[in-house]
Amino acid sequence: MTFLKTIMGCGMALTCAFAINAHAFEVNDDTGHTLSINAPAQRIIALSPSITENLFAIGAGDRIIGTTTYSDFPATAKNIPIIGDYQSLDLERIAALKPDVIIAWQGGNSPAQLAALERLNIPVYFHRVQTLADIPVALMRLAQLTGVESSAAPIILNAYRTLPLLRDARQPVMPTFYQVWHAPLMTLNGSSWVSDALARCGAHNVFADLPLTAPTVNVEEVLRLKPSIIATATPGGQPDDSLKEWLQWVDLPAIRAQGLIYTDADSMNRATLRTLTATHELCTKVDQVRLNVLHS
Repeated sequence: MTFLKTIMGCGMALTCAFAINAHAFEVNDDTGHTLSINAPAQRIIALSPSITENLFAIGAGDRIIGTTTYSDFPATAKNIPIIGDYQSLDLERIAALKPDVIIAWQGGNSPAQLAALERLNIPVYFHRVQTLADIPVALMRLAQLTGVESSAAPIILNAYRTLPLLRDARQPVMPTFYQVWHAPLMTLNGSSWVSDALARCGAHNVFADLPLTAPTVNVEEVLRLKPSIIATATPGGQPDDSLKEWLQWVDLPAIRAQGLIYTDADSMNRATLRTLTATHELCTKVDQVRLNVLHS
């Protein structure tokens, strides 16, 4: 029985034991790649802030011996040695730390970085999240990798309970432009957990069909699509100047409906348990814009 089937079969009481197969330390990562290690990972290099946060969430944060810049949640993570960032890694230092496993961010770490890591002959585990539902699944796999399935089970089950509360039945659906950056103007397509979060709030990403994950667009394209909401992520979800340029377009539905929305950058841009909470908050803001539209 897999960990996924086991945890879903335990129910509210979580009284069942977790089955571990004969190859206890042969685990699959989020890309389907099978990783074989001698024992549950004790010395981990985490190559993104979200990986670091997720390891702490399941109770394995003390296994991290190296991480990347901006890995600052929880506060204890700030004490972990920095071995690089999303652009470059200190391969010599990584090798010197003698990790059991390196956890890389599929889609976040560059192919050149990953190729260099493979030359170190250290097992590489790929972490990937594309939808909100992927978050608890990814946490379960990390729990298997680190051997903390039983202690992490209540945390993961609670995440599963949260997902049905985030529904996509809100009507009418709000056309939404999600602004990643203002110069150049960048957005996300539909293959990200942010687009999934918007959909669960009854907000449709107007650029969901673009082929690139983080495409550059122009103002004219946004104006043509007439979004009712323009959303972005800022520190603490506090309004700043990042959306002020849109105020000049007084006939844009998003301006008429007071549809400029700010969400917390760390919570929304990192696929973690905090993303589920941030989505609840996002939905509340989307609902308010929807009311503005209906009452206008």
